[in-house]
Amino acid sequence: MAFAQSDVISLPAPRYDSTISVEVGMAKRATFRNFRGTPLTLAQASQLLWSANGNRPGQPSRKVIPSAGALYPLEIYLVAGQGTVGDLPAGIYNYDPSNNSLKMTVGGDKRQAVASAALSQMWLSQAPAIVVIAAVYERTTVKYGERGIRYVHMESGCADQNLYLQAIGLGVKAGTIGAFDDDSVSEAMKLPSDVKPLLLVGVGQ
Repeated sequence: MAFAQSDVISLPAPRYDSTISVEVGMAKRATFRNFRGTPLTLAQASQLLWSANGNRPGQPSRKVIPSAGALYPLEIYLVAGQGTVGDLPAGIYNYDPSNNSLKMTVGGDKRQAVASAALSQMWLSQAPAIVVIAAVYERTTVKYGERGIRYVHMESGCADQNLYLQAIGLGVKAGTIGAFDDDSVSEAMKLPSDVKPLLLVGVGQ
């Protein structure tokens, strides 16, 4: 299927059960920095993105991660190569939890540019996809002031851990990077000025 940059791409609905327990997921959780490059399916990508910032079933005003004041500052992006995530064209996509969909924000394979901005940790570019956990701080600081910065960081950690546990449930690998040049990542991804990158997570086989 061909997609245009203006298209809203609906993702397969997330599932809400698994054959792997939470305890097994925690026991097996590990950081991986080597990927074979086997493509992710759209269903796998959907599940991973939902785990990071998706809506709870039947509760569209609540998400699967806790958030101070239910203000939900996180923005989640998917960075994909050509054919590395289902039939998505290479590009950067913003995840919309309200309808479990993607919208391309930048065309082309930007995985190497993002990896270069991460202090040249080029293993990240070998992952079929990079999930970028970013945030609009003002959504939280408008209520909590400077302390809201701490709450945003706590929330990003919850999203990251959810991603790891979901990866275990899907039988895929995950590896998180927090060491990167903020401005370079923002430039590579053409992020809006109020959206700040917090964590980069390589996912795949």
